[in-house]
Parts: sequence; structure tokens; C-alpha cells
Amino acid sequence: MPYRKMALLLLFVAFVVGVRFDIALCGTGASRNEGPSIRLSNGLNIVSIRAPAERSLGPASLTAAGEPTVHPQPPLAGFQPLVAITTSDRRKSDDFDWEHTLEDSYVGRPLNAPADENYVVGILDTGASVDLITKPYADLLGLVGPYLTENEQEIGGAGGTMIAQITRPVGIFAAGLGAIGPDGRLDLSRVSGHTNVSALVSPAIACGSEEVTAAIGNPFLAFRTTEIRVDQPRGIRMGDKTYVGPDIEIHSAYTPSATEYPRRIPVELGGMSPVTTAGYYAMFDPFDPLWEVIPTSPTALTMFALGLPTGGALFTEMGVLQGEPSPLNTIQNLRVMLDTGAQASILHPNLAARLNLPIEPDFVTESCGIGGRVEVPGYYIDYVRINAWGGALEYSRVPFVILELQSPEGGPLDGVLGMNFFWNRNVVLEPSVTGGGFLHVSDPVPYAFVDLNFDELVDVADFAIFASAWRTTPEDPAWNGHCDFYLDGVIDSRDFQAFAEAWGAALQP
Repeated sequence: MPYRKMALLLLFVAFVVGVRFDIALCGTGASRNEGPSIRLSNGLNIVSIRAPAERSLGPASLTAAGEPTVHPQPPLAGFQPLVAITTSDRRKSDDFDWEHTLEDSYVGRPLNAPADENYVVGILDTGASVDLITKPYADLLGLVGPYLTENEQEIGGAGGTMIAQITRPVGIFAAGLGAIGPDGRLDLSRVSGHTNVSALVSPAIACGSEEVTAAIGNPFLAFRTTEIRVDQPRGIRMGDKTYVGPDIEIHSAYTPSATEYPRRIPVELGGMSPVTTAGYYAMFDPFDPLWEVIPTSPTALTMFALGLPTGGALFTEMGVLQGEPSPLNTIQNLRVMLDTGAQASILHPNLAARLNLPIEPDFVTESCGIGGRVEVPGYYIDYVRINAWGGALEYSRVPFVILELQSPEGGPLDGVLGMNFFWNRNVVLEPSVTGGGFLHVSDPVPYAFVDLNFDELVDVADFAIFASAWRTTPEDPAWNGHCDFYLDGVIDSRDFQAFAEAWGAALQP
């Protein structure tokens, strides 16, 4: 007889965990074979962008840089932190020790040997409150049969919900794409992770030909420092898919020098309660004659080892202004969630009202989620300021989509700070569960992802590929989504400038 969420206790666990995912529901967004695929928070992924019908604008009019701006102007979509993910059987021997254990190397036995071949490419996602793997990738990682419980958790977002299974305690490990060798094997000496972890396994999640694989969430990332090098893209090919993302290193401490990362954006860990660790919650199975103790909630951030998992997220602040500043039109200070899994940035509808935005949006996105497709309006905000130690980051005409989100702290969420703000900067995420953490931000770097034939060189062969796609849109036979660096649906002068800057940097000694 299935052992599901029991009585009030389990209902309370399901409530306080508040599981939410920021997974690309048109795939990890990692595969660039079919053009732009832009991840949003709350279980949605942008699959198309258009201007309102009344404006009759072509794709070129949807670019974020129609005219010069006072400050840098971010594109709609930024990078995705892609990693190789594998598993082991490592758990604690004490059935009543539900706390996770951080690991600096691979430990345990593979659930599906060999672990260096049976891995998936997923996302490091600070917008996810738990670790998640979807089928059939869970099968590849060995999360089947005895490693699954009959307990379930509802997941989803704005597009709908689905039921995922809670796993028994296992080990989950990750490493940047640079840890994958030319032979396709994962260097297990370069992975880190956590063990005694109860994750979620969901049914397949897909939009069209793209699908979700896996996401490593805050139960791991809140206790590590993650370095993301946009200027050092990595590319691998698995089957018929090519995955491209920035170079990623996961550290136990902050390592780059202050001269490399001159700005520090303050981030803090927030949730429904203070956080000291991560763990799952377990109960006796009343239908088991041996009264086995099994997880009834997945591993999430929690106040103490045997406490109910309450989850949490990383937050920072930004200021936004629409129109000319005046005593009646001042900058709006927002508390926003820092989401490494979101390529685009989001504002709550309440902010659209506070900023006096018009009903008619600047653009409309069609977004795909668990529950199907929905239309989401978008606007260009005149001015955005993110305060930082070392000097504020200022932007002009920043694209945001308008989406209603719930905060892990309870109540509405002002917005989501996505990775489009850092499209041309290296970052180091250095969170802290005991005090203030930082997002370290470099000065601008050359654009990544211009190695169009993935041979680790930016040369005339890449230029030939770019030239063959010049001035095309997704409707043209010559369209090549790899060349659309701004993910705006047209390959134009902005993309050429990005390519030229990266090529010039590659030619420097």
C-alpha cells in the first residue's frame, strides 16, 4: 500500500519545504542545437519572444539595444552554470541521523557503475530548494528500485504541478564541464558533493525535443563557493546534443584574488527560519513489518539536524527606476532572489504597478512549464542599480518579464536577479549560513560561447560559421542559434561585435 504524505505532520513538512524549481522546461537550456531557450524561475522556460501584435515589429526590433544607453545594457538571457552530476550509495548508518555530509571528493559505490561514465549534465541552481533528477536520467544515475521510496512531493510553478518521488539517502556529486575528458569520462577526483541526501525524482519534463535532466540546489550550494568563468567556455557533446557553458569550479573557500573580482554584491540566506545545515525528515513506515525509517521529505535547508526542513534561498537588493527621477518618481528598492538557474530576470506584478508601467508590454514571451504554455509580458526598465562593495553596478534599459512568485520567506517575491546581468562578467558565489555572503563580480570580460565549432579556438573557421548565419532569424534555413549570442532571435551587428571582441581577446598574447 503506498506510503504517502501522512496526516498533519507530513502536510506541514510539504508546506514548510515549499519545494520550487527553476529548471529549464525546454531542456536544461544547455543544448543549443535548436536555437534560443531561456530559463525562467518558478518552473518556466521562455520558448519564444514577440512584440505586441499592434506594434507590428520584426525580430530586429526586439533587440535590447535599439539606441545607445548611459549604462551597459544586458541582454534578455545570460549564461547557465552547467555541471556533470553523478551519484553514489553513501549514506549514514544511523537511521536517525538525517543531516547531509559535505564531501570534497567522490565517496561510496556507484549506484550505476561506472560513475565516470554514467553521469548527466545538469544545472547549479540557487533557485531550487532541493536536488532533483528527472526520468530517464534518474535511471542512468541508478536512482531506481530500492533507492526510491513511495513517498511523494508535489513540485511545479506558474505553469502547473506534478508529483515527484522522494529517494532514499544517497550521495550526489557535481563538477564543471572541464572535468569531462576527451574520451567522455568524468574525472571523479574533481567532483565534490554531499551524501546522506534525499532527492526528488520526477517524471520526464520536456517541451518539444528538449528536456530537463537534473538540478543541484541550495542544500549543497549554500555551503560551497562556486566560481563561474564566463570568459572560459566549455563545450561537450553527448549523443546528439552539444552542451556549452562557462567553466565552473566548486571550492570549499573563496580563492580568486580581490584584483580579479573588484566588486562584491552582498547576499544573505533567507527562509522561513534560520539555517545551520541541510537534512531530510523521516518517519517509520507503518506498512513495513520491520518498521523501517524512510524519508518523508527531501533534503532541504533546515535550522538543525533533526528539525523539519524549511528550505531557503539567497537574496540581495536592487534599485529600479522607470522614467525621469523626481520627488514623485523615486528609485524603488527591491529584495530579490539571486537565482543562478535563471537566465532572465523577473519582476512581480506589484512592481509593475509601483513603476507605473503601461498595460501594453514592450514584448511578450511564450513560456513553457509543467502545466503547458503561458504568455508572460515583458518590459524594458530604464535604470537598475545593484549596490556593491567596490562600486555599484548600473544598467540601462534592462529587460524583465513580469511573473508572480512566492518567496521562500513567505509572501510575494519582489523579483529574481537572473544571470543576464552578468552576461560578460565572471562571478564567484560565496554564500554564508552564519552571516553575510557575497557575489564577487569581475570587470567585463570577452563574451563567451563564440567557439562555434567547439575546437577550443576562436579563429577564421568560427568566423565562416558566423558569416553563413549573418542577418538570419529562426525562420531562415541558414539560421544557427549558436551565433545568436544575445538570444534575441536575430543575428546582427550586436552579435558581430560580441564575436569580434572575443576574437580580439583570443589573439592577445
